[in-house]
Amino acid sequence: MAMSADVTPPTQSAVLTAALACLKRGWSVVPVMPRAKRPIIRWEVFQHRTASEDEVRGWFRRWPDANLSVVTGALSGVVVLDVDPRHGGDESLTKLETLNGALPPTVEAVTGGGGRHLYFAHPGRETRNRVGIEPGLDLRGDGGTIVLPPSIHPSGNPYRWRPGHAPDEIALARFPRWLEDKRHPPAQ
Repeated sequence: MAMSADVTPPTQSAVLTAALACLKRGWSVVPVMPRAKRPIIRWEVFQHRTASEDEVRGWFRRWPDANLSVVTGALSGVVVLDVDPRHGGDESLTKLETLNGALPPTVEAVTGGGGRHLYFAHPGRETRNRVGIEPGLDLRGDGGTIVLPPSIHPSGNPYRWRPGHAPDEIALARFPRWLEDKRHPPAQ
């Protein structure tokens, strides 16, 4: 999918502004390769400490086209449900909500690939990453990262906060118990 003509890449100042807002929120952030999802730096240390403002400013001076990601998990206080409709995520989420009740309103981003990132408050217990909790549904928790707006997806389209669901517009919802139960595969 090509980037539409009316979409311009975020400026360095827009990404830096977003990164600094994340720091104020208490989120640990790291720079990500341009139009990609892979951190540019060795980011494991930022699972245990938040970067300083000077470090963040330095990253975006050095890599002005970098994307931005938040380190998910206990340090940042977030767990993210990644819904990928191209792999059945919408259908899987509908099925789970039919069985367990609707997810509460929370912070939500729309990805450049047409997916959704639903942010929840970390439950205070280890919540590891888990790929394929259901088709098209992944969890990003302790030990993970997730790309944030205004980054550019590999498709060329921007990540955006869903209207009314940006971090400054709505609080993180509690991580639903039924979703928390999916953090580990069932015992065989």
